[in-house]
Amino acid sequence: MVQQRVLPFKIEMTRDTLTPHGGLVLAGEFAVGMGLLESVDRNLPEPGSGDGYRASEYVFPIFLMLNGGARSLEDLREIRDDEGLRQILPLERVPSSDATGDWLRRMGTGGGVEGLEGVNGGLIKRGMKYDGICLSSLLEN
Repeated sequence: MVQQRVLPFKIEMTRDTLTPHGGLVLAGEFAVGMGLLESVDRNLPEPGSGDGYRASEYVFPIFLMLNGGARSLEDLREIRDDEGLRQILPLERVPSSDATGDWLRRMGTGGGVEGLEGVNGGLIKRGMKYDGICLSSLLEN
């Protein structure tokens, strides 16, 4: 008699959309839950035109890309082409790697660093409040 299964799982066909980046869903949900997207849009410059990308539409794919181990902006294609990930997370529009590179250069000379300081400060303040750490007590010591 030939053994039918070696490992205790079955393989089935599905019509569901799948993602090879399932682990990024956790990082994405964390960012959304922390209010990263709203903070980025509030602190970084608005798009130059009515049809332009919001700052969060640039930052969120970069955040996911870096958490996924990417090494260059060209790796944004992985996020952009992943329909499963885009269905789960708020990724309706993902800019191209060229557009993202142009945006990063503009932010480097146009208020982006100061805006990121505001994002960072807000996230740190929220985390400290959640942990019960009072900023005034830290300043007293």
